Amino acid sequence: MTQLAIDGGAPAVTTPLPAPWPHLSRPARRQIDVLLDAACLSDYALGPHMAEFEEVVADYHDVPYVLGAASGTAALHMAFYAVGIEPGDEVIVPSYSFHATVAPLFLLSAVPVLCDVDPITGNVDLADAARRITGRTKAVVVTHMWGHPVDLDGLTELAARYGLRVIEDGSHAHGARYRGKRVGAFSDAAIFSLGARKMVSGGTGGVMMTSAQEVYQRALMLGHCHERAQMVLPPQDSAVGYGANYHLSPLTAVVCTEQYRDLDERIAVKASVLEGLSHRLEGIPGLRPPTTAADVTRGGWYGYKALYDADELGGLPLDRFIAALQAEGLAVDRPSNRPLHRLNMFTSRHLEPSYYRPGVDRPLYQQGELPGAEAYYEACLSFPAPYLHEPCDDLLDQYAQGVLKVVKNCGTLR
Repeated sequence: MTQLAIDGGAPAVTTPLPAPWPHLSRPARRQIDVLLDAACLSDYALGPHMAEFEEVVADYHDVPYVLGAASGTAALHMAFYAVGIEPGDEVIVPSYSFHATVAPLFLLSAVPVLCDVDPITGNVDLADAARRITGRTKAVVVTHMWGHPVDLDGLTELAARYGLRVIEDGSHAHGARYRGKRVGAFSDAAIFSLGARKMVSGGTGGVMMTSAQEVYQRALMLGHCHERAQMVLPPQDSAVGYGANYHLSPLTAVVCTEQYRDLDERIAVKASVLEGLSHRLEGIPGLRPPTTAADVTRGGWYGYKALYDADELGGLPLDRFIAALQAEGLAVDRPSNRPLHRLNMFTSRHLEPSYYRPGVDRPLYQQGELPGAEAYYEACLSFPAPYLHEPCDDLLDQYAQGVLKVVKNCGTLR
């Protein structure tokens, strides 16, 4: 096992990955069969399955108002509109986030202003965010990256100082806690994605939550027209609202309701697995397991990102390190999402929507302008967290052996 697999040696990892999350529980399967038999595939009002889902979510997060949505992006669109974002308003957005965190702002002709992030956690740099606030700034949206809550005390203080609305994007952070309280309840509006490999996933879908009745009603006006809106809004407002059909499917609702019921138990198992991975990687030169602050929990750890230090391995480029690990059988890679300020939408006006209000001065960015986001992305090594949701000690042992094998033989790679 001393010769690297990339040079023809035997790979270190021979144990297959577990089946990926998500999966359907037996109760969810039974309920889906009932819905299919009844041809109940949509819900424009508030039927029993949707009502139960929203009640379960509200109880879990200890918030009074919850709305299911067609996606996390749709939930963000409702949240931005509901807190009063209008054309020309500036909204602070961390540069390291999925593009969906910022995309709905373009639909509202608002102006996203990117700020830097902490190069250790990837979360918003509040000091840099404060420097970018102007008289046109209306709100700040934050993402709890890879399940690690942002500094919510600092965020609350910043918002109060400048009179800003706050939106939490908790798509990575189902069940995560800040000082003992679950994220999603610290803001004017919060959203969670229910898609892809999220800890609560119905394939696609989202949810918006708030403690403010006005925010809830404005979100209904945008995304839940016809019957659902008529249950809450005045008759003159509720017929069609603004017509965005952002309803959640009942099929997704029953799947996600069941997943919320055992969410904390599943989080405990997955956290144990990923903490076990961190324990195995601790002390290996060139790689730092994810850092978790003492006063927070990561909930379901949507992603597991170790940080690479090329200097400890004689300047070995990360891409070469990754290639060697992949040859050893490790399912690792760079993160799929780059800093937002590297995307074309934020480096030129070529893709700017034609409906933008004339005279809107939207900032553009150059490489090097947000160094924390760039440093974080350039150092990130992504492990297959969606597969690591059940005990797999033999696999984790082999992953650690594979990493150590590459590190010990890094001289041949250089």
